[in-house]
Amino acid sequence: MLATGPVGCCVAAMLLGRAALGADANAGNKAEAVRFAFSSQMFTVVNENDAKASVKAWALAIARERHVPMSTEPIILSGAAQLKQSLLDATIDGAAVTTEEYLSLPPELQGTNLFMSFIGGQFTEEYLLLVNANSGITNLGGLHGRKLVLFDSPRASLAPVWLDVILTEKGLGTATEYFSQKLKAEKLTKVVLPVFFHQQDACIVTRRGFDTMCELNPQVRAQLRVLATSPALVPAVGFIRLTYVSPLREAMLAALKGLEKTAAGTQVLTLFQSDQLREAPASLLDSARALLAVHRHLELVVAGAAAPAPQTPDGQPESRTVQP
Repeated sequence: MLATGPVGCCVAAMLLGRAALGADANAGNKAEAVRFAFSSQMFTVVNENDAKASVKAWALAIARERHVPMSTEPIILSGAAQLKQSLLDATIDGAAVTTEEYLSLPPELQGTNLFMSFIGGQFTEEYLLLVNANSGITNLGGLHGRKLVLFDSPRASLAPVWLDVILTEKGLGTATEYFSQKLKAEKLTKVVLPVFFHQQDACIVTRRGFDTMCELNPQVRAQLRVLATSPALVPAVGFIRLTYVSPLREAMLAALKGLEKTAAGTQVLTLFQSDQLREAPASLLDSARALLAVHRHLELVVAGAAAPAPQTPDGQPESRTVQP
């Protein structure tokens, strides 16, 4: 199974974009294929070949429903450097990437028409650092030398950055240095329950994921303590290349905005546990931009080459971590 959340929406972006291509082709207009790329970080469970096969299968299903022939081969990007070069070379027309990868791009390469997953009435995720209420751990200092589990999901892509920031701000170093063991798990049960049963000392999970676990087992909420809460962050984004000019552009955007209104689009959204794909303003990325700026600054401080403290949207040089 592929990872949930924003990647599913951006898979739909590629598929419906190509559906628009097929519609033009059937009308007798020869148009170029839409080249939509995916960050490898958007796939956390399957390997690249399996991901391509899955996307192809869904694309064929949509082709059957819409009676539109279309090319179905996705492009997988290995990281921020390849994303940047692909946009410079105009070998891709859009991409689904983590927010960290997107914000690493210079402004002239950051596309317009940003699309984000809309889940449970929100575009954003919050991360929770949890410990067992009976562990005796009451602050970050109590986690030194302990064992940590991180939720391995595109929806939690900024969690490691946030964790490093809250530790470094307290003078505790990075997570790699501070914990005796740092593991990742793709299933919520393998992130939360080990802390519940005292098998691990702490975990980081999305608030949405924690709420899901608490609905399944109310004792989880009573037994686990929230040690820290992140700001609300957009973890991933889909976008169209700024310089992409094509008669398909408007048709593709129209299809994306009504994704949940079609049977094929609803199927894709359901498969990836996303409610809707919506066009959203770039300002929603401000909290992630601020967090990443603080992270870069703290890295310079640790390296002994501190730069002026970065400013958050409200003018404060901090990560805006919320303590319970």
